[in-house]
Amino acid sequence: MGTTYKLFAKRLPTLTLTATLIIGLVIGLGLNFQLHTLASQQRNNLGSTLASQLAKIVRDAVIHQDTLSLQVEVDEMLALEGIQRASVYDASNRLLVQAQHEQITAHQLSPHTRPIDIENTTAGYVTIELSQQYFFAPYKELLNLFIFFWLVITAFLTLFSSHLAKKVSARLNRLSQQLPGDDSENLDELGILERRLEPLLATRRQLPTDQTTYQSSILGIACKNLPRLESLLNREHFETLMTRLDYLVDDAADLYGATRLSSSHYSIHLEFHSTDEDGDHRLRAIYCATALFQLTHQLLTTQGVTVELAGAISSAPQSPSTSKLLNELNHENRINGLTSLLEKSAVGEILLDNDTGSHPSLAEIDLSPLSENDALYRLNALNDDAQQLVSRQLALLTRNQ
Repeated sequence: MGTTYKLFAKRLPTLTLTATLIIGLVIGLGLNFQLHTLASQQRNNLGSTLASQLAKIVRDAVIHQDTLSLQVEVDEMLALEGIQRASVYDASNRLLVQAQHEQITAHQLSPHTRPIDIENTTAGYVTIELSQQYFFAPYKELLNLFIFFWLVITAFLTLFSSHLAKKVSARLNRLSQQLPGDDSENLDELGILERRLEPLLATRRQLPTDQTTYQSSILGIACKNLPRLESLLNREHFETLMTRLDYLVDDAADLYGATRLSSSHYSIHLEFHSTDEDGDHRLRAIYCATALFQLTHQLLTTQGVTVELAGAISSAPQSPSTSKLLNELNHENRINGLTSLLEKSAVGEILLDNDTGSHPSLAEIDLSPLSENDALYRLNALNDDAQQLVSRQLALLTRNQ
């Protein structure tokens, strides 16, 4: 087993934290802008109203140039909350009276000026300067409350996603450990699982249903020395050997999506389907034959027994019948046709008929004609990619051996 890098357990909390921070920041900025807008509207409305009222109140005092009365009025105006400074100017913008709180900052004030009109003549101006912080203070509490809940939710989601990611990561690792493979690359849990499932998924194909014609390849494997082994071995040992061979064949049939057909004369026949002429049924038959040859050599020789195998593959389109008897007869005829191929095949050799060996889907497989006058092909070797795939599939087949 290669090293499992628990990147998923780190990426999900990081992604959650990043997402919540970005979303919260966007919402916070939008909320802050909206609250400042509401505070500004409230401040402007109140400032305009108070400035208009003060302009009406000081009109008579300005006419009579009663500075004392003007000072009293601006002092009373200063008693209202939110007002930081109140001023009265003459028509030439000369300051007449002013009242203000101590320790005020000019850039935090919002000035509102209104003219003092007397019979369509401007006799002066009044200015009310309001505190920006005073009007935003209630909204600031709301903004702080949002920030608090945002941080709480961010922390909760990050911790929850971290806990969830660890559980998912552990489950992915357990699944990966049940599958054979050695990953030298720095992959995360999903990457390792996908890599180890690849040889299994590469052989899974849905069988054709409700079709008048489908493409089929039949793999025949002859066990040429079984009659001699049956006579040499005791019955119990021979049955154990045959049972082990059956397990290998059935597991390979399941992995490569094949159907095992009935056969005789110490032979094995597997049928591979595809829905179209350019399907992968020929490749799967070759992969399966290669895997079974290697499996038999690796596993049966541990019992001190060698089973001599020879293989042949035949491909042809099939038109299934509604009659089970006719379908069985068709398979029997095809199996009989494979018998001559198996007789020509030497031990450890896999032969292909002309339809199989000449098909473009096998262009990258190392094949050679059996002879100049015979339209048969011999499988010499798989290409590097195919051999690597079969090696990983062998690991799947031998994981329980």
